[in-house]
Amino acid sequence: MSTRTSTPTARQPLAGLEVIELSNMITCSLAAMTMAAQGATVIKVEPPQRGDQMRPLGTQKNGVSGFFHNCNRGKRSLAIDLKSEAGVEAVKKLAARADVLLHNYRPGVMDRIGLGSDVLRKINPRLVYVAVSGFGKQGPMADKPAFDHVIQGMSGLTNLQSPDDNGFDHIRTFICDKVTSYTVCQAATAALVARATTGEGQHIDISMLHACLAFMWPDGMMHKTLKDDDRFEMSPGADYFQTLNFSDGAVAVAALTDTHWQAVLPLIGYPELLETPLFSSIASRMSNMKEVGKVLKNPRLDIGVDKAVAALKAADVPCAPCLHQNEIEANEQIQAIDALETYVTKAMGKLTVPRPPVQFDGATTSQAKPSPLLGEHSRQVLSELGWDNSTIDQLVSTGNVVITPLP
Repeated sequence: MSTRTSTPTARQPLAGLEVIELSNMITCSLAAMTMAAQGATVIKVEPPQRGDQMRPLGTQKNGVSGFFHNCNRGKRSLAIDLKSEAGVEAVKKLAARADVLLHNYRPGVMDRIGLGSDVLRKINPRLVYVAVSGFGKQGPMADKPAFDHVIQGMSGLTNLQSPDDNGFDHIRTFICDKVTSYTVCQAATAALVARATTGEGQHIDISMLHACLAFMWPDGMMHKTLKDDDRFEMSPGADYFQTLNFSDGAVAVAALTDTHWQAVLPLIGYPELLETPLFSSIASRMSNMKEVGKVLKNPRLDIGVDKAVAALKAADVPCAPCLHQNEIEANEQIQAIDALETYVTKAMGKLTVPRPPVQFDGATTSQAKPSPLLGEHSRQVLSELGWDNSTIDQLVSTGNVVITPLP
């Protein structure tokens, strides 16, 4: 765990750009925070009644959860009712000066409240407008609510987790939300590159379902990709993802080549299998993944994590000890790459978060910034847009705007 500050000369390729984020939960929030880490100014527009649904979820302090903080560092919060005339006017004024607008409302919602792509891009033709949906704009599920659990199921990810072909299990992290977030970032920055040539922004649609199908497909559906009858069938690889379990912990290992297996099999007590057809080649192993998985799952020798890792490294087999969550911050390799930083904010106290993982020009950067309280910057943002204090006070009194000062 590191408390070093960022390199002052670190490049921020999105410096000078402004992003407007209208979202709940992770997809657009994490995308906008990633862009903030690369230099963009982000204004998060939230409903005044409760704000982003992430705010109360999980361990929290002063009404801000760690979950929310991890997706919203370095932003300003404007809490305003988008169903009000003032809310619509505020977003139009923000869009007029912005470079990117992100939202994850269901298809048709932004059009109904007067903030659709055509309206805002007429005001600002340079605007990159990114609309994120759960299932896309067409089809029988287009208007249905979508959360990570649901998209995991429909994209095939839950089936992929089970060694049983007919079994299902979730990946226990919001992987579909996060995959979609990074897809949003890539698409938005690609559109900004195009704008540098054309001078015009564009409308972008991204569905969680499509993003996660594309993410899962290269390996998860490789056995369903080739359709001709003369293909050589190999079994799916879910059983291959087994840790080597010992009494003092576990080792993650990726034995891919014949040479790797010559080290792994004796290590776990199966030297005789080296002479069997099952382990004689990559094709044989990949055609019999269930049997291979059973061997990995049941070591005959309990040599312990340290000895196993040392032996595997000596044989140049890709491996690492499986870390408990409590061990991550103290891990030597994680500290060596300066992946985490610890800092203090007024509202949330002491915090540990990942540094931005992209090092532009090789420079380590920092995102040791607070996440905003609900409407913390409402007065500041509305003043920038031309509202005077008496008008803002009137909006607060009617509940159309919320302002939460720092404690």
